[in-house]
Amino acid sequence: MQIEMKVIEGLKVGNDCLKSMHEIMSIEDVERILDETQEAIEYQRQIDEMLAGSLTQEDEDAVLAELEAITQGEDVALPEVPTEPVPEVPEAAQAEPERRAAKNKPDREMLAA
Repeated sequence: MQIEMKVIEGLKVGNDCLKSMHEIMSIEDVERILDETQEAIEYQRQIDEMLAGSLTQEDEDAVLAELEAITQGEDVALPEVPTEPVPEVPEAAQAEPERRAAKNKPDREMLAA
């Protein structure tokens, strides 16, 4: 009997929570959120496809045409190569990777004798 009373009390609390949620959010709000989520998922899928290297036929044709132009010796506008010397790395910056490596070493396990 006590368990049944707790279940009924839980259902009442849940029902009150649902009523308050219905007052706060409308169906239009939920539909808008679902639409925004779907758009974000589609956008992420497009980014994933780009990063994975899947090219459309047009993109692949353009890449092959550019490669052909480069290999045939045609004038292709290439970026300028920097002529400034590479800056020296301070000693403190060189020691930093060593400290990181020391921190990342796995700890030895202690065995009980």
